[in-house]
Amino acid sequence: MRLHGQKVLITGGSTGIGLALAKAFRRAGSDVAICGRDQRRLDAAASEADAKAVRADVANTDELGRLVQSAETMLSGLSILVNNAGVQFNYGFPTSLSQDTLPLIEKEIRINLVAPAKLVSLCVPLLSREPEAAVVNISSGLAIVPKASAPIYCATKAGLHGFSKALRYQFEDAGLPVKVFEVLPPLVDTDMTRGRGSGKITPEEVASATMDGMRRDHYEVRVGKTRLLWWINRVAPSLAEKILRNS
Repeated sequence: MRLHGQKVLITGGSTGIGLALAKAFRRAGSDVAICGRDQRRLDAAASEADAKAVRADVANTDELGRLVQSAETMLSGLSILVNNAGVQFNYGFPTSLSQDTLPLIEKEIRINLVAPAKLVSLCVPLLSREPEAAVVNISSGLAIVPKASAPIYCATKAGLHGFSKALRYQFEDAGLPVKVFEVLPPLVDTDMTRGRGSGKITPEEVASATMDGMRRDHYEVRVGKTRLLWWINRVAPSLAEKILRNS
């Protein structure tokens, strides 16, 4: 896929993978709009990446229509939607679940799975007008094999994995010029993973792999250790589960 001259909307673009992707798309010669909840951080990121900024909370479905409309106006259209925004909360269902936890479960599902699906539905008319367009879903290696401590996060990423595949089939069957990419990184050094695990890769490594995969039309981009995890799960799924279970 050609990456020069595209009109790109990236959710969760203020930090981490989203910010790294914004910079990468700008270097490739595309126009970029990023969204985030914190106006101060969003403005700083937009300045750093030379991107446009739209303040929006993707957990609030009422704001999604305005987000797409604002991005379309700023970019004079839309050819690539990057569903990057995500959150992860840890729950112990048998031991620590309470009424206070239920809103967090709903929030995690809204941000990680509902928002990407709704944004795609809102963006299809815009993407379909372009000669070449794409949806890029930032998933996780945990979509392949879950870990015990984050059941909702793993479920939403597995859902996003299935959504990406089915959506790809639908665009292909409809003859629309919209490609669907899924990026499955391992543990990445971001605000969300602070204090979790070791051996993290950088957001820039994820962005680089994403751009390379898109250029080559590799629709499932497995980054770093996720490539090895995918193969282990194919040949020895019980070993993959043992590796990830308590990670």
